[in-house]
Amino acid sequence: MKTLLRLKNAASRLRLKNKKTIDLPEPENVPILIPQKALDAIKAEDAYEFVEAIDFPTEGTGGIYTGEYFGSIIDYLKEYPIPGSKDGHDSQGDDYYTIGGEIQNQSESSGVCYLRIMVPPEGWNSSNANLIRSLKAGIPELSLVADVEPTRGNDGKVYFTKELGRPRNDIVPEGAMEVTIGNSIDEKEVFALIEKGAIDMDGESTELVKNGKVFRKAAVILQSTSDKALAGRVLNAIAEFRKTKPKRRNSMRKFCNAEGEELSLTYDDVLEWLKNAIANNNLTTEKLVADLGMENKLRKHSDEEAVEMKEDICEALDLPLDTPAEDIVEAVEEILEEAEKVADSVVDVEANELAGGKKVMNAAGKEEDNPVYLYARKELKGLRGKKLNAAVEKLKDDPVIIALRSKQADTRVSASDTTNKTDGIREV
Repeated sequence: MKTLLRLKNAASRLRLKNKKTIDLPEPENVPILIPQKALDAIKAEDAYEFVEAIDFPTEGTGGIYTGEYFGSIIDYLKEYPIPGSKDGHDSQGDDYYTIGGEIQNQSESSGVCYLRIMVPPEGWNSSNANLIRSLKAGIPELSLVADVEPTRGNDGKVYFTKELGRPRNDIVPEGAMEVTIGNSIDEKEVFALIEKGAIDMDGESTELVKNGKVFRKAAVILQSTSDKALAGRVLNAIAEFRKTKPKRRNSMRKFCNAEGEELSLTYDDVLEWLKNAIANNNLTTEKLVADLGMENKLRKHSDEEAVEMKEDICEALDLPLDTPAEDIVEAVEEILEEAEKVADSVVDVEANELAGGKKVMNAAGKEEDNPVYLYARKELKGLRGKKLNAAVEKLKDDPVIIALRSKQADTRVSASDTTNKTDGIREV
């Protein structure tokens, strides 16, 4: 069972309503309980900290929070921080965190729970500067969202003794009315929405009414709480609406009521029904178009992106905008081939410069392929830009190239010796 507990910022609440705990402890005197790993993840320089004090037992929406409940909150903090939003319960962002706490018992069943809260300078999607200023002035009210299992005491009252889920401690508008699943809900509003067809049959929600719709699954969950009577009435109303709402017969353009009697509908009637069905998520535009067999005529966002991309390519290649796709592909392939040739020529130039020429003279005085050039070209093949430049610099000290050049030098020396010996022979 989800329930809410309205709290006030410690400075204003306790100064005005609780003289016994007017002297709140400093934040550093309330122990940090969350794991170090979690603290490292959320802590921030210049974060503002304050202490919130809650007397127990205290009455919240749907029941009374006991000392055992706040003991379970202390245990929960030893595993996780409790997040909070400055934008209320409907926001999903985490703007600040409850990081520690302690309980001071005043009797066997009463006492005070202190919570240590840290507010980083930056929130979920905006600065927390204004929030911190308001907190220092003691203005904001905080509301604890709890997931509890209600138990009924011998006195007939409902008590909450343990936190079962992942609580939140959000800031809510001062003086705002509490809204939750339970006795505080406006049944007339619920049944009015059902009569209009504002029903979500499959959506996941723990709130019975959300965004102007009644959630059937929330009503099913509500059956296991103290509000099972309300849940039964809501589920019966939903079933009755679905049984009596106008149904479409198989024959085209024929609508009938629950008894099968044909209804005379105008074009405007059908159009209005379609608009309501789409607005209430009972029908999507895509499904309607598909059922009409016109899905190929439905222009999607991806189609618009494809058109824009084609226009950009045609403009870059200086082609008419109505150029067929196959001609665009052919033009792009030609450009890529030309670019590949240019890139290969650059590699060829770099390899030639490294080797000092594509050809060399062997020991026999004949010209042959330069092995240094062949090796360098193989190592540089496929490289472009910065990668090519880096590889060229690396090859200057490459051990293979050094060895090949050394072998070439020995060959030139050998060829020179042979030439000299031949020159020294004289005929007698």
